[in-house]
Amino acid sequence: MDYTNYSQPWEEKTQTQTRIPKKANSRFLFAHNPENWELKVFDTYTTGTDGKKKKEKIPLLLPVLSSVSETPGVNGTRAVGGRIDSSIMRTHMQDQGWTLLDPVKHDYMRVYPAHKGNYHTSKWIRLEKVGRRVIEHFDQDAFDQWRLSLMREGALNPPHPQIAALRLISMNRAMSRLERDQHIPEVANRLKSKQEELRLTKKAIKRVEDLGAGAYNVR
Repeated sequence: MDYTNYSQPWEEKTQTQTRIPKKANSRFLFAHNPENWELKVFDTYTTGTDGKKKKEKIPLLLPVLSSVSETPGVNGTRAVGGRIDSSIMRTHMQDQGWTLLDPVKHDYMRVYPAHKGNYHTSKWIRLEKVGRRVIEHFDQDAFDQWRLSLMREGALNPPHPQIAALRLISMNRAMSRLERDQHIPEVANRLKSKQEELRLTKKAIKRVEDLGAGAYNVR
């Protein structure tokens, strides 16, 4: 049984009385620390002068998003008059350099009626009941496209040059440790993978250096 039709966007009134067989949980926020990025490669297609489509792979650094729970009694979050007040937590995180993404503005949260309340999850997770279990299916490609749209629309800034430089230093150090044992086939394979990752990461950083936020205009 697929529960997709029982979910509602955050702050919309639930239209169904059907409850999914999961315990209620706290609502959450997606947040980004400017030091946290991951490499993703996107396929794009361009039309040449001969009218033929050409496939190109474009490496980009996408933001790693943390899920921050708004649980009363945790990190300064309080329950006030039947509502959740996480202003203290939000202010503290913003002071530490985090960017908090509003679930209404960016439309990433889904709410399901559940046991003793509501179950909150992201819209890229599809819930399906199989026997006695509730299986979660995560749409990684759609999630990556959404993160790309955050960058394209300016919700988050591109990696700072200093952060990018530190990432390259860290990657080079990791490869140096592997090089000592590259005579071992398994280590040699890991080293080769790291070298390719470094090459693509350099391309992603160079793209941002050349195009700024326009580097993420990939569709």
